[in-house]
Amino acid sequence: MNRIREIRENKKLSLKKTTELLKSNDLLTLTPDALAKYERGDRQPNEPTWQALANFFNVSVDYLKGYGYSKEYIYQQLDDAYKEPYTKDYEIEPPSTNPVLSAKEEIENYCKQNKISIPQDTDLDFWKTNFNFIFNDKSVNRLLTTKDKYSDSDIKELIINAIFFASLSPETKRALNLMKHNS
Repeated sequence: MNRIREIRENKKLSLKKTTELLKSNDLLTLTPDALAKYERGDRQPNEPTWQALANFFNVSVDYLKGYGYSKEYIYQQLDDAYKEPYTKDYEIEPPSTNPVLSAKEEIENYCKQNKISIPQDTDLDFWKTNFNFIFNDKSVNRLLTTKDKYSDSDIKELIINAIFFASLSPETKRALNLMKHNS
């Protein structure tokens, strides 16, 4: 099932107000009845309509269609991983010697390296501003369009891996890429 209704209701918009805003922003001319049919799945939008709706709601088309996770949800998982005692055991080969990745430690390490001050009370804006690089990681980016379901723990693991690898020195990254390329 698509997420049109869920997103519209989260933004506290009526069907009528949504269609008015779509039209006034020159995105799409749609009746409230047509939008309701899209929400219920009685009718399927064409691709330009999907794109206009996704642009309006500031989400990806795939997310709007019901696939994947929103960036907001992923940032929330990052916030949760930082605030709760979240660790993941790994069998990491050299040059890393620590077999446990702690979300809080990895985040603090990244912030220290990049001279980012962590506020007492982190919020989603902090993560969006300072950790948007996580979506450059293929595994984290895939969460946005996947048809698979992941546990929150799996999502946190992918995020922490992305932060861990972003914190590695350029020399270590080159060595790992060489090892990967030669295997």
